[in-house]
Amino acid sequence: MARSRYVVGACLVIQALGCRSASPPVPVVGPPPARVPATCAPVSAPFVGTLCVPEGSGRRPAVVVLGGWPGGDSMRDAARELAEHGYVAASVVYFGAGAAQEHLIEIPVELAGHAIAALGARADVDRARVAVMGMSKGGEYALLVAASYPEVKAVVADVPSPFAWFGLGDGGRPTGCSWSRAGKSVACVPQDRMAGEEVGVMLQSDKPVVLKASYKRSLARADADLRARAFFPLEQIAGPVLCLAADDDKVWDSRAHCELALERLRARRHPFPDRMLSFPGAGHMFIVARDGPPSAINMAPLRDAQLDLGGTPDADAAAAVEAWRQIYAFLGAALAPSDGGGIPANRVTDPVR
Repeated sequence: MARSRYVVGACLVIQALGCRSASPPVPVVGPPPARVPATCAPVSAPFVGTLCVPEGSGRRPAVVVLGGWPGGDSMRDAARELAEHGYVAASVVYFGAGAAQEHLIEIPVELAGHAIAALGARADVDRARVAVMGMSKGGEYALLVAASYPEVKAVVADVPSPFAWFGLGDGGRPTGCSWSRAGKSVACVPQDRMAGEEVGVMLQSDKPVVLKASYKRSLARADADLRARAFFPLEQIAGPVLCLAADDDKVWDSRAHCELALERLRARRHPFPDRMLSFPGAGHMFIVARDGPPSAINMAPLRDAQLDLGGTPDADAAAAVEAWRQIYAFLGAALAPSDGGGIPANRVTDPVR
């Protein structure tokens, strides 16, 4: 079963739970603001990634963008798009490329903190209007970062985990934990041995691999105290959270993850207008399909097999269009200037509630 543990480690990024509730209707918002020219350039210090800046003068809101597995600068296009809509945006490489560490093991929360500080120090950024946006494993990281840095005033978490998972070592093998703070590992949920064996059976069946059940098993078999310690203190986030989920996510139950996150925020009386949206028929990677069905990613290579990400090209494309509209509405409302200074944030017809 060593091979199954190897493969599962390469792909298990976040986790599934089992809670369910009816999806609320997606509120209608206006179109995103008109695009403006933007320039992007690679950055090597104090963080690794890409910095994109919109044309014009004055202080603007800023967004730190975090991608998922397999690492690298996978969110540079998202950073450019955000900049074209008026945000100073930085995509951050936190593992898997360049000068960043090779593996996703004990990634320091301070790494993203350096990017937040660097943006806040810029003359063209209003440091009171900084957000973090993350996708998949980057959504997990974004929630941890936001709970660690009060400078973050809004969070967009796309198909995230609200608690920490095991790290991914050489060849994707489960190794330690994903995150660290002040040089110490952040408590995490480990991979269950039986979960890896179940995926090994799927690999031998010549059918697409669906990881969702294996995540659920891993969480269910984890020690309750450890699960509690692995859950991020989301109530410490100094601004609203927008959690985006996919109803046909076959990697993990992102809808249940968002529900858990919102439940904690409400139970701890988080004093901000937090929201979740779950998109019917959409798969784990729906957010990348904003250029239409041909840009959707519903399957991914998994060595000698295929990883089923869920969704369909049409459902993903429809979800992506609406999700980005909602993202701009959320950021525009959450990062609106409160003192009359700086460049106004994106205007929306339906304020975030």
